[in-house]
Amino acid sequence: MSLTQSELAEKAKMSRARVSDIECGKGPFNMESIFLLAQALGVDPVRLMQEKE
Repeated sequence: MSLTQSELAEKAKMSRARVSDIECGKGPFNMESIFLLAQALGVDPVRLMQEKE
């Protein structure tokens, strides 16, 4: 799945700036954000919290 930050933000019902901050590791984020992003992407939330290999 290939989405822009704006498209992902719309699907996850959050701002594009928030998606950008999470992607860049800026600021704290909560589990609700992880669950919203995972749902929008159709993946298990655990997958979003795994270290990159």
